[in-house]
Amino acid sequence: MDGKKTERLAKLEAILYASGRPISLTTLCAHLKLQNEQEVSGLIAMLVERYEHAGSPLEIKALPEDRVVLQLKPEYTKQATKVSMKPLLTAGPLKTLSYVAYNQPIEQKDVVIARGSQAYSHLRALENMGLIKRQKQGRTRLITTTPDFADYLGLNHDRTAMRRQLRSLFRRLEVSEIDGKDEPPEPQ
Repeated sequence: MDGKKTERLAKLEAILYASGRPISLTTLCAHLKLQNEQEVSGLIAMLVERYEHAGSPLEIKALPEDRVVLQLKPEYTKQATKVSMKPLLTAGPLKTLSYVAYNQPIEQKDVVIARGSQAYSHLRALENMGLIKRQKQGRTRLITTTPDFADYLGLNHDRTAMRRQLRSLFRRLEVSEIDGKDEPPEPQ
């Protein structure tokens, strides 16, 4: 492999690592200053092969809408979580995100009523992370999750199917209140 291709491959890997979330082939093409998305796809294929050949715990996963993500293989997640320094989201924003995901599309005012005034900062952070989008509708904002949210958690993009998956996930995590209240579960 020539030096220029090796350098591009290293830059691609750095971009995927640093982004920490799904990224489009178009964006990768622009960052790598390549002519077209086929060149990026070729580099991605080489990187995928490198990870597979090395038996790496990392994988590059192709996603809908010509996006890819560098992530830990599912079988290594539990191990890595034990030593992880900082969670992606703290409890408050995670609860707000769960509330939005389950009830979407939902008006911002309803999220604030359910989650309290701190929801404004949670929503701003979640939007900056690309997990939700807020669209102005008259005097309020309508909030939905993004495809990145579904991809990050391995959920279906269809809202009805996503809601079923979330309901199942909440049951498994023994979350009794999915309506936004922070009350402890009632004894059975």
